[in-house]
Amino acid sequence: MNFRSSTLGLAVLLLAAVTPHVLLGADALPAASRLPVIPLAQVESYRAPGLDLAALAREDLDRLQQGLPYRFAETQEVSLTPDAAGNWEELPSGRSLWRLRIHSPDVLSLNLGFTRFWMPHGARLLVYAASGEGSVQAYDESDNADHGELWTPVLITEEVVVELEVDAALRWQVELELTSIGRGYRFFGEDPADKSGSCNIDVICSDGDDWRDEIGTVAVYYFGGRFICTGFMINNTAEDGTPYFMTAYHCNVRGSIPPSVIVYWNYESPSCGQQGGGSLDDNQTGSTLVAEYATSDVTLLELDDLPDPAFNVKYAGWDRSTRVPANAVCIHHPSTDEKSISFENDPLSVTTYRESASPGDGTHLQVLDWDLGTTEGGSSGSPLFDQNHHVVGQLHGGGAACGNNLPDWYGRFHISWAGGGTSDSRLSDWLDPLGTGAETLETIDPLISGFRVTPSEGFESSGVQGGPFEPAEMVYTLTNTGDTVVGFTASVTDSWVSVAPGSGSVPIGGTAEVTVGFSPSVENISVGRHQGGLNIVNTELGAGTTARPVTLNVFANIPSITGVVPNPFGSGAYTITEIRYTLGGVATVRARIHNIRGGMVKDLGSMAGVAGENRFIWDGTGPGGARMAAGAYVFILEALGREEKTSIMLIH
Repeated sequence: MNFRSSTLGLAVLLLAAVTPHVLLGADALPAASRLPVIPLAQVESYRAPGLDLAALAREDLDRLQQGLPYRFAETQEVSLTPDAAGNWEELPSGRSLWRLRIHSPDVLSLNLGFTRFWMPHGARLLVYAASGEGSVQAYDESDNADHGELWTPVLITEEVVVELEVDAALRWQVELELTSIGRGYRFFGEDPADKSGSCNIDVICSDGDDWRDEIGTVAVYYFGGRFICTGFMINNTAEDGTPYFMTAYHCNVRGSIPPSVIVYWNYESPSCGQQGGGSLDDNQTGSTLVAEYATSDVTLLELDDLPDPAFNVKYAGWDRSTRVPANAVCIHHPSTDEKSISFENDPLSVTTYRESASPGDGTHLQVLDWDLGTTEGGSSGSPLFDQNHHVVGQLHGGGAACGNNLPDWYGRFHISWAGGGTSDSRLSDWLDPLGTGAETLETIDPLISGFRVTPSEGFESSGVQGGPFEPAEMVYTLTNTGDTVVGFTASVTDSWVSVAPGSGSVPIGGTAEVTVGFSPSVENISVGRHQGGLNIVNTELGAGTTARPVTLNVFANIPSITGVVPNPFGSGAYTITEIRYTLGGVATVRARIHNIRGGMVKDLGSMAGVAGENRFIWDGTGPGGARMAAGAYVFILEALGREEKTSIMLIH
């Protein structure tokens, strides 16, 4: 059941994305604005009890420590029907009008749950703020669902009006019972001071430019009138637009809960760094559970309807293979506020949930620490994308927050694919309905006709300063999926990147190729990691830019220690540390651990290092495997006739 909110003064209210129905003129407005009915002040009111905010705060702290879903509201269970509450009036037109006011003092928002909902032909239900401010929510027979329920998005108000208008002769066919009143005390409508941590990166920022399609797959949602998580739309091999929505098992969307799911698309800051000001207008209600698997913390829902085309929702691609990402991106709603993006530039590891030893039971991917951004409560269920823009997991939990370098764990898509071996516990039945056996699938925009660009991953190359760099180029294929010839342009964002051709056309049912490589100026580029970009534009649409990142890793032709993670180590789950270093080319490398007096306590041996990043592991032991005393130690790396050193702190 989809709708876009409208102001009370609008003449047209658009509902239902797939087969739109429109309430025109007076039908789009509450009865009091167009008919001689009793004043709203005389309509019966149900007053929900106030909230114990101190008790809720204590409970929320305990919930956070347990890793439970973020709560933004407390629900009041009721049983309110048109036969037992509110006021009926007979209208001159032969229709009947019923209204009921719902009031809860000192709340930030209200939402309603009808566990019995059925509208006969011509009937319509409105929910709106008694003050006349904000949006009108409108429903009719097209919103009747097999599960027989209706749950409403929040209204930022302390008092709402529920209004039913129906032909008097069909009044007996109405099924309507309000059983839940969600009283919001945080998130929607909260003060800016309570927003998510300042290190979060709004998706509107330039950091998100290479991830626009993936950003369009992610949404915040609430369920049961109380709890909030993040989820995302996901593609299937039929690419038929089935609205599969993936999230985390621990969010507990099961049993009687799926019909209460309310999804908010495009809840994003309008300007970079604002971390606020997002719109809640793009939303839809209702879902069905299709599969879940606790081991990898995955839940797959099917939304009741397709998203409204105006929401511009994308469907995320995925990778079900055993490949471990070289880096990763998470798109999420921290503390369920406006959408953010976080970056991990280092390789992930395969582990057990909340453990660091690899591979552990292999059910999760660990992000050791976020390099840019973080995650928070409410980010649960958000997608983890690998360097190829494929979903490889969804957020289960962890300790990451602004101001720390703690890890996060993601339920592994590879494990969820086969799940528990049954259709209701695995993804494969739903995301590969054609039985193709595909290991990967690309993100799609169901609204764009024209060409698709493959592969979806960016171009990444490495080498020593001055070159050569391998690979030297990458070819992208443009496939025309529409019924007209499509023109395109191709451009790059940095002078050290080259592309050819710069423009062209793709025939109907045909392909064209674009090659990205390096310009002569790349010989002068400095040591480090450089990010560029390729933009391919569908000129027939005048939009539809496809962006692919271009990454160049330039190494000095000497060994260089780049980090020790974690440091200090040895306490709790961090029983090992990883010393990371880079080489400009293949070389034999030897590593030793010394105490601060210069004595060697462990020879880590020699290995064949490769161009780029390498690593040694130290478990804190010395000769014979004995655990070393807590204190400072020195790691010494020898390669290419040079010696590099760094300090390590061992704690117990």
